[in-house]
Amino acid sequence: MILSWRRLAVLTVVPVLLATACSSSVEPDADSSADEINYRSTAGQEFALSTNVTFKLSAETQALSGDAKDAAVLVQAQTLRDSVLDTITSELDKLWPEEERTSNAGVAIQYRQASAALADLKALPDGSYGLTVSGEFAGIKDLERRLPMKTAVGKTFLPINADLGEGSKELQVFITPVARSLNAYPKYLEMFADGLDIGVHLGGDHNTPPQDINHARSVYDDLVASGFRSPVAKFEDLKIDSGPLTSAIKVKGQDVPVRVRIVHADMSTPETRNLLVDAYKASAKDADVIIYDGHAGRRLDYSGVVLAYNPARSSIPANEFKTFETTDKQQVYLFNGCETYTGYADKLYENPKRKPENTDIITTGNFSAIQSKANQVISFIHSFIDQRSGAWIPRSWDSVLAKMNAVGERSWVHIYGVHGLDDNPKVSPLADVSKVGAACTNDSQCGAPDSRCIVVSASSKVCGVACADTAGCPTGTKCVLPRGRTSADDQQCSPQ
Repeated sequence: MILSWRRLAVLTVVPVLLATACSSSVEPDADSSADEINYRSTAGQEFALSTNVTFKLSAETQALSGDAKDAAVLVQAQTLRDSVLDTITSELDKLWPEEERTSNAGVAIQYRQASAALADLKALPDGSYGLTVSGEFAGIKDLERRLPMKTAVGKTFLPINADLGEGSKELQVFITPVARSLNAYPKYLEMFADGLDIGVHLGGDHNTPPQDINHARSVYDDLVASGFRSPVAKFEDLKIDSGPLTSAIKVKGQDVPVRVRIVHADMSTPETRNLLVDAYKASAKDADVIIYDGHAGRRLDYSGVVLAYNPARSSIPANEFKTFETTDKQQVYLFNGCETYTGYADKLYENPKRKPENTDIITTGNFSAIQSKANQVISFIHSFIDQRSGAWIPRSWDSVLAKMNAVGERSWVHIYGVHGLDDNPKVSPLADVSKVGAACTNDSQCGAPDSRCIVVSASSKVCGVACADTAGCPTGTKCVLPRGRTSADDQQCSPQ
């Protein structure tokens, strides 16, 4: 088979599960990094897993007393937690190895490392200790039906055999879907305030033949074909300091400049790879949308933004995202590489300036793939800037993700999802909600290019406003797809 080109080169490395900081008490106190990060995907679903385990204290721990013993018990519990989650992850990889996940079987599953946690650590009457180990992972929507679940004594669970130091035993792993975040819009108008700046960083490709320059060229060619003005005569002339491709979109009657910078490995030499690193960090500091398209993987201390490979590898490991110099401005990040759901969002949110409130992050719950064009990147950019009849039309996150999940190879499920959208607007940023329910005969009377004059009865039409979820609609209205409309982009707040 053809290896997916963004797959981490060292496939045999077992993922390291991140420890959570705890107090010296026996009672665990999970670090905030394990908190739930809101998430939504049109192709996937998050799941919580948990299992109850017991362990005996080591002789060294038994010999301790007081706070020292409590601390040693907690360390032993954390080690056990990591071992349990490591075993579960490994067993899921055995159930669905790469050849299954990149086939028309469509199975995908990806563990979120920072969700590792333990709870209910307590001494038992027989001298052993018990605890609950938990974590989160993302997969295809019907994943529960694809798992080899078992029912016994009224409980349904995934049986996992694990050796926790006392011989092999069956763990009962309980799987529960996590409630999806509501659909919402990116915070477009905040990003448009001084023009829309997009940084597109194409990471190097270690495969033969490499495809990264083809990806970069495809983005350039598409933008030029879409009316963008290039700072150079042709793609081959584009340099790291050439400046952006430029265009504009019409938003609320005003021109909003759009500037897209493209950076790829051939813009540097093996001796000047620092230019690629500096360019990505500049985007993280100043751009509104920051796109990475390249190799990625589970090891957050190794994988991340891999900007070049042969003959010299240059990268910013995901663990270093917290050190970016950035601002409080609203930003959107796309990490378009294999398995970035595993922890790229968590690591970026460790940056003191990047929080879910001002940062939406798109990650992948499965592998990305070798292609001749950067199809998902191109789709993503167009979702932000496309116009209809000379006016910009905002797309909800479901619309953006559905288009990305639909393009490219269809031999497997990509599972693009977005983190950080819980506080995002649920109605169109162009909406004039005062017109909802007003009588109309055509769309132009409803105040915005994405507001519709909708049929509510045989003899009545009223104005709606574009919406992503009912939670944003005015009282007495509901977000629905009007009769005669077929696109999710046409959902409207309509009188109930």
